[in-house]
Amino acid sequence: MSLIGSLSKHWLGVTSIAYLLTFVFWRYFILPLEISLTSENAIFASFLFLPHAVRVLSAWLLGPKSLYAMIPVGIALSLVGGVDPPQGYALLHEVLLAAFSASSAVIAFELMRFCKIDAYPKNSGTINWRTVLFAGVLASVINSLGSTWLKSGHFYPTEMMEVISRFILGDTLGLFVGMLLLMLTLRHLRSMG
Repeated sequence: MSLIGSLSKHWLGVTSIAYLLTFVFWRYFILPLEISLTSENAIFASFLFLPHAVRVLSAWLLGPKSLYAMIPVGIALSLVGGVDPPQGYALLHEVLLAAFSASSAVIAFELMRFCKIDAYPKNSGTINWRTVLFAGVLASVINSLGSTWLKSGHFYPTEMMEVISRFILGDTLGLFVGMLLLMLTLRHLRSMG
């Protein structure tokens, strides 16, 4: 069985593991470095958020069914990532935030399809990467506005534009780096035979 065939057969596990691994890499390597170099607002929105690439690419390949992987993993990561487990309203807040962030890419692709811009893969085999990148930026804008609104009690109103800008920049850079790494990996695998 080919690599692509195997991946498509096990899409739920592959998507969940990719989301988990990119989040762990971001949380334990990128985030501490960013906090040491910039301000504490990196906790709210990072300059390089690699999990956004997984959200966008899985939404592109799988459509809305990618939410079966993204939402549970996103919720689990948000609940495990903190020092104290949230309870009551804080728990509901974390679940809503994780579910919204995980859904942002699917919302963007479906909004584009509603506007007659179908960015999903075609049977023709041609891929319009600019459309995928545009969907990722749109997903980032959706994510930044919704997440900033949901997190607005955690920072001063004067910092809101900084946080929104960080979301958009971090998600977009994360998508670009993720797509570049995927392209290089696939090119390497093809050259191996």
